[in-house]
Parts: sequence; C-alpha cells; structure tokens
Amino acid sequence: MWWIEAILLGGALAMDAFGVSVTLGVVEKTRYDRGKMLLSSALFGLFQFLMPLGGFFGGTLFCELLQQYGRIIAAALLIGIGAKMIHDRNEKESVSCSLWALLFLALATSIDALFVGVGFACVGCCHLFLECTIIGVVTFLIAMLGAITGKQSGKHISPATAMVIGGSVLILLGIKTLF
Repeated sequence: MWWIEAILLGGALAMDAFGVSVTLGVVEKTRYDRGKMLLSSALFGLFQFLMPLGGFFGGTLFCELLQQYGRIIAAALLIGIGAKMIHDRNEKESVSCSLWALLFLALATSIDALFVGVGFACVGCCHLFLECTIIGVVTFLIAMLGAITGKQSGKHISPATAMVIGGSVLILLGIKTLF
C-alpha cells in the first residue's frame, strides 16, 4: 500500500509544477515545443525526485535553517519571476525557457519535497528510493499534462494577457508557498 501513498504524495507535490507548466505553455506558445516541454517536465520530475532524497539524508542537519528560510526563498523565486513576466508583458522576448529559468522554477516548486524527505527520515521510510522515483515520475507526467494544457489554451489568449495571467499564477504560487 505504500506505493499508493507515494502516488498520492507525488500528485500533491506536483501541483506547483502543473501550474508553472500551464503558465509556460500559455506564455511561450509556439516557442514551447516538444523538446522544451519534455525538458521542463523532466526537470520538475528530477527535482521532485532529488529533493526528498536530500531532505532524508541532509535535511535533518539543516532542518531549522530550511524551516526558516526555505519557503521564503522558493516564494521569492516564484514571485520574482512572476513580477518580471508582468513587467515585461509587452516585450517580444520577455520570457525565456532558458535552462537557468527552468532550473530556478524546478527548484522553487520542489522546496516542499525537501520537507517531505525530512519527514521520511523521521518515520524511517523503508522504500525511500522507490517512493522518490514514484514522486518524480508522477510529477513528470503531471507537468507534461500542464504543459500540453497551457499550450492548447494559449492559442486563444493574446501574448500580453498571457504574460499577466502567467505572472499572476506564479505570484499566487509564491504567496501560497509562504503560507
């Protein structure tokens, strides 16, 4: 039954990645091709796989520091990227799906998975690698679904409107991360 819990946990952890993937699909439109969709979804899945492992093995050492500042850092990244999108809404090349941007987004959306790893350490998780693998795969699939959904819905929205909506989604995710 542990694998059902891992699937459900993966789904819950993937919701931020889903929202960001939808945003990327809407904003990037034609530039968000299959390769970028695969790359972004793979990075979201990879970070959701790695962060619980990091939380399990090292999080207990830095637990207090992470509890104080981890959510603030993640929120700042999401809010900063969202605010930049809104600010740059009328520029042609205002949003980029660069590797750095995707890495920051993957990191920002996976901070909560780090805390899950600390929880795994506290309860003595028996299937750590398998659970983290399931979480990563589920996140990949959900992020890919978000990317496809965003790309399809983005066909009906002007670029400036998409930037404001996408930026607002990222800001709201950042605020949610704080609380």
